Amino acid sequence: MKYSNGTWWPSLLGACLFALFSTAHAQPAATAAAGNALPKHFFMPSGAFKPTGSAAPGVASPTQHALSRKFKAPPPLTQIALYASPTTRTYLGFGGLDATAAVRTWENFFRKYRIPYQTVVGVDVLEAMGPGVLVLPSQVALSEREMAAIAGFRARGGSVLATWLNGVRGPGGEWLGFSFMERALDARVVGDTANDGDVNYIMTHGDGPITYNMPAGQRVWLDRVEGVYPLRMVGDQSAASVMDWGRSILLDKALDAIVFSEKLQPSTNVSRSVVLGYAEHQWLSTDPAATEAVAYNALLWLLRQPSVHLAAWPYPFTNAVSFSVEAAEKIDQVDIKFSKQIEKIGARATYYLLTQKAAASAEGLRTLLAQGHDLGYLGDDFEGFRGQAEDKQRTRLLAMQQQLKSAGLAVGTDRGFAAPMDSLDKTTAALVNELGLGHFLSLSDLSEARLPVLVPRAAGEASKEPSLVLLPRTMGNPEALIDADPADGLRQFLKELDVSLAMGGLSLLRFPNQSLLSEDDWKSIFDRLKESAPRGWFALNSQIAQWWRERSQVVVGMDVSSGTPKLTVTINTKAPLIHPPAVVVSVPIPYSGVILVPDGHAHALTTTTALDPWRVAVSLKGLPPGTYQWSMAFDLPTRSN
Repeated sequence: MKYSNGTWWPSLLGACLFALFSTAHAQPAATAAAGNALPKHFFMPSGAFKPTGSAAPGVASPTQHALSRKFKAPPPLTQIALYASPTTRTYLGFGGLDATAAVRTWENFFRKYRIPYQTVVGVDVLEAMGPGVLVLPSQVALSEREMAAIAGFRARGGSVLATWLNGVRGPGGEWLGFSFMERALDARVVGDTANDGDVNYIMTHGDGPITYNMPAGQRVWLDRVEGVYPLRMVGDQSAASVMDWGRSILLDKALDAIVFSEKLQPSTNVSRSVVLGYAEHQWLSTDPAATEAVAYNALLWLLRQPSVHLAAWPYPFTNAVSFSVEAAEKIDQVDIKFSKQIEKIGARATYYLLTQKAAASAEGLRTLLAQGHDLGYLGDDFEGFRGQAEDKQRTRLLAMQQQLKSAGLAVGTDRGFAAPMDSLDKTTAALVNELGLGHFLSLSDLSEARLPVLVPRAAGEASKEPSLVLLPRTMGNPEALIDADPADGLRQFLKELDVSLAMGGLSLLRFPNQSLLSEDDWKSIFDRLKESAPRGWFALNSQIAQWWRERSQVVVGMDVSSGTPKLTVTINTKAPLIHPPAVVVSVPIPYSGVILVPDGHAHALTTTTALDPWRVAVSLKGLPPGTYQWSMAFDLPTRSN
């Protein structure tokens, strides 16, 4: 049986996606009345989090799920209800707070994007509601009847979008804890960031159902407000992590800042939930384009609307891993032995060579190149570039090319560059661009996400070359971490690796040649990387740069003006693509298949992979340059038991 959304695409969202990245005009969240300070521990009492409750769980993978196939096909969802609890209004009034502020934030959001909704203020209306989407805007206090009504709404197949704390206080202000959020919203609250002064960001997971329009690992700054700190949660699925600017992690703390789930109810209906672990106040004080984009996409998913987007990585991969070896010493048999370990997991490395060692390393490098490894520049000598005059930097960059050529090694116009000790500046980047090198490695301060960045070529001869690609290093160095803390350094690195892989970004692993890590350390790292296969793309940095240039020439969209969704793809390259792009389709019913029928052309797309119950990757392999369109429908799950 086929399921097409052409019969139920809700008019409330219109025929196109709205311009999400624009200035917001949301009202501030609850603030104390004039002359009144917020009572201490007003929202949560001291000791709300048990010491053992903050222990970090394993990092949730987008492919992990506990959804049973034994469910009724969910009905179309069209209505959105915004719940303004009288219980919360009364409780916030005790502290002199404006209980309507959080509700107004959502009302402004709905009006801005012309999304029809109704504000519900009575539990009797809530009890009678049919399936739709229920928004709970930081409804801190709820009565038992309200909690039962929300649970009943989910039992009927409704979806829930909740922000921050919900149902942690009772009608008299008594502390109830987080049990309602866990049992009714599928979010286990285990901490917040009150004692973590540097943890002021959420980092979005790329290509997922909730944050697919945000780059993997995108930094979204969150304001710190006394008593209203972002939550640390544990959920079935994670859409964002709470971290500091440098994306370092705390081993004993949970990371989930946005969680989502789809659960089988006792009624055999399935119900979706999304919990944003921050309050509405963040919408005014942080980046409204990002927070509104997350809220918008969460609503689409909860309404069971299909969506399409171009995957960050070639089909069928969901993340990328590259090995970068800083070859400041002579390449010898130690490096050959290390390369064999990389090859065992199906990977190859890029060796960034200090070119004053080129002649002595030539024999070893030829062996590595014959095995499929790659070569890049580390510089002419082990001296940083930052702060040096432009003429000196230019001389050094030209010298490293000449030294490589003199050693009988191919220079190559697409070779990459990694500065010694990460010491580079704007002048270095501009010269690398001007000289036509293919890519360069940098620290994460030049990229807000965990993805490559295209840098337009400078004017002149180099402008004829394809774009320069910046590859950001967004993970800690394992040797530095282990050296600083022999007991927990490896655990720290492995957890950072888990988080990076789960986010779907580029995990650029950088090691020195002649590494001092033990064989046991390397085994732990390689074993963890093997676990990421087959969804992890082990690629050379030159391959990643080439893919990112190709990807920029592919445009994917969905046209719903005819009432039936149509996938549109435009490939603007002059030659066929080297790497197969993928379209990720978010399906309305879990485990649905995707059916694509060509409109006016003979290019069928039949190679698909289910990434999880909610996403299907469709390969665009073999499509020549041009524009294409397919009518899109969905197969219901083939079995329900």
